[in-house]
Amino acid sequence: MAQARRYIPEINLMRAMAILAVVMIHSTSNALVQLQTSSSFYGVYVFLHEFAVFAVPAFIFISGFVLTYNYVGKPLNGGTIATFYRKRIWGAVLPYAIFSLLYFFLKADFAPPPDSATKFLGQLLTGQAYGHLYFMFVIIQYYILFPVLLLALRSGWVRRHIWWIGIVLQFAYFYLNREYIVHQTGWPNVLHRTGSLFISYFGVFAVAMWVAIHYERILSWFAARPAVRRLSVLLAYALWMLSGAYYVYLRYQGLVNKDWADGQVFAYTQFVFNLMSAISLFLLSNVLMRRPKAVWTRMLGNIGVCSFGIYLIHPAVLYYYRDLPVPGNGMLFHVYYACEFLAALLVAWGDRLGDSAQFPMGMDAVRHLLGS
Repeated sequence: MAQARRYIPEINLMRAMAILAVVMIHSTSNALVQLQTSSSFYGVYVFLHEFAVFAVPAFIFISGFVLTYNYVGKPLNGGTIATFYRKRIWGAVLPYAIFSLLYFFLKADFAPPPDSATKFLGQLLTGQAYGHLYFMFVIIQYYILFPVLLLALRSGWVRRHIWWIGIVLQFAYFYLNREYIVHQTGWPNVLHRTGSLFISYFGVFAVAMWVAIHYERILSWFAARPAVRRLSVLLAYALWMLSGAYYVYLRYQGLVNKDWADGQVFAYTQFVFNLMSAISLFLLSNVLMRRPKAVWTRMLGNIGVCSFGIYLIHPAVLYYYRDLPVPGNGMLFHVYYACEFLAALLVAWGDRLGDSAQFPMGMDAVRHLLGS
């Protein structure tokens, strides 16, 4: 029988940082629309919005790591697979369907048109019921695929090389899409929304799987080489910052000067930024856990525990917050968007805190979505 794996509290800290980035993306998107590109603050909002795009790959990394860490040592039989899918249906598919329906009605001001059933079903099956729900659509694809990946991991060669196999497959899809799929006008629209397909993030997921498989050995190897560990951490942070700065620069040039980067250059830059973001956040979470009693560590841990609820609820908070008029005054404009971020985070976080206190078993179930 496979031994139970130890709990890794750092994961909740990484979830917290990722969900803060999600709220940042969504609370600054309207500011970029409202501001003129000539504004001296436009670059600030571009940075806040674009640098935070590490959120989705960070959550993909978390899911790949936690799923692999928990399941790779278990026997791959009917019971294991049945338990896996039962948890995913309860913890991911059901909440996804419920909140897709709620947001579908919200968009229609709770007065849907006569053909709403057909429209809703189409949006549910493609992750389009509301803007943020495409992530659920992506993660469910990984859940469907995961037992097949576990079967592949029975091969020692695959276990050693899964990280680069995933990266190669992701970029093979990038070139296939660029040269062939994008020109197929008769294909379903979902196949042209590359950000909604699992393969677009498969390199990050595969690296997370490799880290999970070798996690204890990696920790032991670095523990015996403290100088190498410190240098590696510094290099990871430096590459994260440099790739992030260049990614934001490319986006800024496109948004302001309409000087869009070559697709291949942009894809490689974005991938390096995504991967190094996930690795750096994972490392940072380990650093923070050296002081588990610190206020910030405990606060981030709590946000991480509530991250799924925050993810589901915060767009509804933003929807109603945006009924408030945007001030034209410079300082009040920035206060408005700072309050938008805080409102989306605090209302959603407070709601989840209340629910977790009253219904702890329910909260434990839904947290399966973001990796368990």
